[in-house]
Formats: sequence, C-alpha cells, structure tokens
Amino acid sequence: MIISTSLLCIFIMVILCWKIHNNERQLKFSETTIVTGSLSVLPDRFKIDGDRLQVEGRFSTLKKENQKVVAFYKFSSEQEKLSWQKINQPIKINLSGEFEKPLAQTNLNGFNYQKYLKENGIYQTLRIRGIQTVKKEKLHFYEVLSWLSVLRKKAIDYCDETFLAETSLHLKTLIFGFKSSEFSQKEGTLANLGILHLFSLSGMHVTFFIGTFRYIFLRAGVTLEQLFWWQLVFSIIYGGLVGFSLSVVRALLQSMISLSNREFKWGLSGLDCWSLSLIVGLFFQPYLLFSVGGQLSYGLSFFILYVQPIIERMNNHHLQKYCFSMLLNITMIPLIGLTFFEWQVTSSLFTFLLLPVFEWFILPALTISLFCSLIIKSKLLITGLEVYFLIQQSVFEWLSRHSTFTLVTGAFSSVLFLVMLGLLFLLLHLLDKRSKKAYLIGFGLFLLLYNKNFSPKGTIAFIDVGQGDSIFIQTPFHQENILIDTGGNIEFEQEKWIMRTNKKTNAEYSVIPYLKSKGVKYLDKVLISHGDIDHCGDLLAINEKISIRSLYFPVGTEKKPAFKQILDRLKERGTKCYPILAGAAISQSIPLRVLAPVLAGTGENKDSMVVYTKIAGKRFLFTGDLEKEGELQLLNEFPTLKVDVLKIGHHGSNTSSDPFFIQSIELEDAVISCGRNNKFNHPHEETVSTLKQAEINDYRTDKKGMVYYEWTPLSKMTAAKTVMEED
Repeated sequence: MIISTSLLCIFIMVILCWKIHNNERQLKFSETTIVTGSLSVLPDRFKIDGDRLQVEGRFSTLKKENQKVVAFYKFSSEQEKLSWQKINQPIKINLSGEFEKPLAQTNLNGFNYQKYLKENGIYQTLRIRGIQTVKKEKLHFYEVLSWLSVLRKKAIDYCDETFLAETSLHLKTLIFGFKSSEFSQKEGTLANLGILHLFSLSGMHVTFFIGTFRYIFLRAGVTLEQLFWWQLVFSIIYGGLVGFSLSVVRALLQSMISLSNREFKWGLSGLDCWSLSLIVGLFFQPYLLFSVGGQLSYGLSFFILYVQPIIERMNNHHLQKYCFSMLLNITMIPLIGLTFFEWQVTSSLFTFLLLPVFEWFILPALTISLFCSLIIKSKLLITGLEVYFLIQQSVFEWLSRHSTFTLVTGAFSSVLFLVMLGLLFLLLHLLDKRSKKAYLIGFGLFLLLYNKNFSPKGTIAFIDVGQGDSIFIQTPFHQENILIDTGGNIEFEQEKWIMRTNKKTNAEYSVIPYLKSKGVKYLDKVLISHGDIDHCGDLLAINEKISIRSLYFPVGTEKKPAFKQILDRLKERGTKCYPILAGAAISQSIPLRVLAPVLAGTGENKDSMVVYTKIAGKRFLFTGDLEKEGELQLLNEFPTLKVDVLKIGHHGSNTSSDPFFIQSIELEDAVISCGRNNKFNHPHEETVSTLKQAEINDYRTDKKGMVYYEWTPLSKMTAAKTVMEED
C-alpha cells in the first residue's frame, strides 16, 4: 500500500510539474507595446499605499487566455483613491497598460522579486497606464472563494471604521492575516526582538481558533462524529478569512489530517501526518519548499515533532516551555543562514514570555471585542484596547533598543548549510538519548556560526543602489569592513494623501541586506565622498541596523545643512567623525590613500573625496562625483597615476570622464553606478562613447546589477563579476 501510494503521488507530481513548466514557457503578453484587456480582481487582493495601488488578479484579452499578474497603478487624485478604498466586491477593470518582466536579484544574496512572483505563479507585472471602466461582478452561490474574499474585505474595512489605529492594525494582522503598509513600519522592531512569527498567522492562531470552535460546539452538545464535519467546514471558512496564507493552510491541513487519523483509525504517526500535509501542499504549490514562508512553516512544524519528546521528560512546566522555545530557535539556524543572515539569540526568551500573553490575552481579547462590537460599541473598551497596544508598542521598541542580542551569521554556503543541518539532527538525537556528547555537538554548531571569521576571501563590491553610489570593501578573515558612500533618495514635499506609509529607505533593500549577508555587524570605517544625498542619504538608516564606528568626509562637507544634521545625530550615537584632506591614510589592513580634495570645500561634486588603493595586484580609484576639472587636476598632482578599475565619476554624466584623463590612466574596467530609467539619463552618450573608443570594459549597475571583485591572501584579484546578465 505504501509503495503503491508513493508511486501514485510521484506520477501526479510529475504531471503537475510538467504542466507548470509548460505554463512558464507559454507565450506571455507583449512587453514592447501597450496592451488592452480586462483584469479580474477579488476585493482582498489589492493594497493602497499613498498614491499607489497594487492589485493581484487575472488579466485577459480577446485573443489570449487569462494570466495571473500583479498590476500597479498611480492615482491621479485623492477622490479616485477614496473611491478605490470603498470597493468590497469582486471587480473587472477594463484597462490599458504595459507588461514588464519582474526585476531579478540585483545584489548578491539580495531579494529576488522575479523568483518570489514565480513561486506564486506570476511571470509578468503590469503597469496600468489608463483605466476605462471598473465594473462590479455578480457573485454566484457556488463561488465560495469570492464570497470568502468579500467577507474578509468587509471585515478588514469594519476594523478600520470601528476601532482605533493600533487596535485595528492588530485585528487585521492577528485575526484576518492582513498586513497593511502601517504594519511594515513595525516589522523592524518585531524582527529585532525575534517575535515577528507571533504576528504571522501560524499554528498558534489555528490552535486557538480551532480549539475555541471545538470547545463551543462540544459544550453545545454536538457529538464528536458530527464535530469532525463541522470542523472541516470551519477550517475552509477560516482559511478563506485569512486569505489562505501558506502557514495557516499548512496548520489546517495538518490539523485535519491528524483529526481524520483519529476519526477513521488510520494508524498514522505524527510524522506521517506532517508528510501528508506536505504532499498535499506540493500538489497545489510545487514551489512550496523554494519559498521562505514554506521553508519556515514546514521546517518549524517538522522540528516540533523531534523537540516535543525531548522536553516532555522535564518536570517543571515553565522550564519545559522555555526549553521548547529555545530548541526551536536553534533548529531554525540553518534556514536563517540561507535567508535572513542573522540569528536573534534572545528570540527564545521573548517568545517564551510573550506566547502566553498572545494565547491567553491578546487573541481572546481581540476576538471577543470584535464580536461584541457587532452588538454594542463600547468607547471604554475601544479606548482601553488602544491604550494597551500603544503601551505594548512602546515596550517593544524599548526592548528592541536595549535588551536584544543579534548574531550576524552571514550567508551560508550550500556545503555549510548541509553540515549544520547534519549537526542539528545529531544534536537532537543525542539530546533524546540524554548523551553528554550533545554539549560537544552544540559547541561545534555554535563555532560554525562564526565561520565568517575563517573565510580567506576578500571583496570589493559596487553595490546596486539605484541612482547613487555605494562601494563595500571587506578584507580576508573579516579583519576590516569599509563602506564608501551609502546611496540615498532625495525626498520632496508631497500632499498628505500621496505620501506612502511604508517608508523604507533604499539601503533597507540594497546595502543593509548585502552587508548582513557578508556577516557585517558593524562597519569599521565609512567614507563619504561629498554631501549629496545620493551618496550620504542612507547613513542614519545603515547606522540604525549596522553601527558605524568611524566616519570620514572631506573638510567643509559639514557646511551642507542636510549632511550637518546627519553628522550631529551620528555623533550623538557614538560614531567618531573625522574631516580629512588629501594625503590621509585611512585603513590599516589595506592601503587606502586619499588623493583629493587638497583644499577645504563645501561638499559639492568638485569637492569629492578621491580614494586610491592597490589590492592583490589590481589598482582601484573611487572618484565620487568628481568632475572633469578635478580629474585633470588629479593628473597634474599625480602624473604617473595608473588605474585598473575606475568608479566613473557622477554616474556617467558628461560633466565627468574627461577623454584625456581616461586615456592617461590606462584603464581596464570602468564601473558606472546609476539607476534604471533614471530621470538624468545617466550614463550620457558622450561618456559611453569615450569608454568605447578607449576599448574599456564598462560595467553598469542598471544593466548588470552589483559588480564585484574577490581575492585571497594567496591569489590575485579576480576579473569583474556581475550578478545579472545584461538583456
């Protein structure tokens, strides 16, 4: 029976994968012309943040079958935005727009939006240029998913209308699994505490609601046989009300399989039930184990099966709970090294302390308050909940700043991941056998967390930060971490309705994840070439996540008001700040020489800090936004200057890259850091032509993403490597 069932599952899975592979290869919508068609959207599948609308639905034309897409639209007025916020029915949008290929990973170990969408069956995004009509679609009695979507959207709107901001946010997140743009602002604090999983619907929430449902129905006199079918119906409804989130579906599946096992006496073990839930999940979503959510949800539930027997032997209930939380936190180390690159050591403590609060107070209080508000709206209750959640948020923020310990592991290689996974299984086995060897294995596992300190590889990386500059230098064996410029976006004043709530800096998507993937917990030195925002704007954001020990900048840059404000705040937080001029030697582990500016300036392009280094036989020159006049002055000061790799000045503008300068330094590689489709049209044709005529290899971050070089103490510098292949 087992062999036959396994063969059947394999056959079905092969057919399913073949079908998905064909879907990926099918002809997609044109990405070169404006396409007209209709987009069908369920009401809980769109998000509004500021003047931007994001919807997920199925797009179709007269000639082509529908295809799942994510579409983006920019509101033209506040009235249009308000009208969209009121929609709570399935709609069909007749529109015209342009299809685009989702952006793939642009920095090493960075977020891959293209891969993320592919895992959800989406291969193109749609930029809506014009909306002709928006029609509400009629609901039919057999459209269960549509009914559940409508009910969920109405419930989310009801929370916003009835409760105050913080309470509404918790209701939407913990009851209906809807994470608004306001919630994204709190994710950093929750992640730092290691309790973000408490706000992601999972087994805890399913256990609470299923347990409450069973308690009420059993008290009402429903028999166990009848309850089985009622619970099955409730599970489908609850899954729909939370948007069929992956972790909830996994927990519901496992719960129903376990219940069926008892009901029909199948004789399955806990591992069998888990395996069946995984097989069913893979049938509907074959990319399940490639997604971070799938790995964490199924990984955590799998290790619970191993951890549970170990801690059940403990007599003290509280010790048992804490050890359970601690062991689960340890089991997540291999997966964390593949995705988040940092381990919250104190996560087990905060989970142990807060889990009972969520189970016995927050979830019951929110559920009861929601149902009570349908009968009577108590201002005292609404105000009391709001005060509690405001105090809770303040406590979380204080704890995040003063009571956490984070171990930045860096990205794990495939080999290291497998070794750590093997040691983890061995550790759990030895703990189960009560062997003292478990301490030795645990110590070995702990040592591997510091593998970054044993790596002989050094790196010079030109990070893709869009329209800006940021260059990272890491020496072998993690001796020194140096950042030259930070990138940053200029913000303009906007009307309140246009401003987006989810205000993440550019560094949070680019520089910070990359630095953490390289195991960086603090930066030894940060060099700012000059005072423009696209070179120093993300200093504070980076310092918030990765502390900066020393900051170097050209004398006079502090005259720029924006940079002066940043400087003052960094000094308050303990960063040592050094204004410098040409002739300064900065680094100890590698030779970093400052060649310019010679005189104090005002932080403009012409005052850019120019840094020269020679590492592993290759000569690098970083010029900030230095203009042609400054380049020629540089040649006058250093007539024998030769460079192998040049960071092209001012993002490839025609104000930089003088042809005589380029020819004189005998350049091999030129790196241009510029944004995709930037409004300045960088790099300019004149600069591109200069490099082409000199037969120089040009590497553009807007075309190839991150450009990086590597070396070891026993080897020469590698040739340039890029993250993306140019189309």
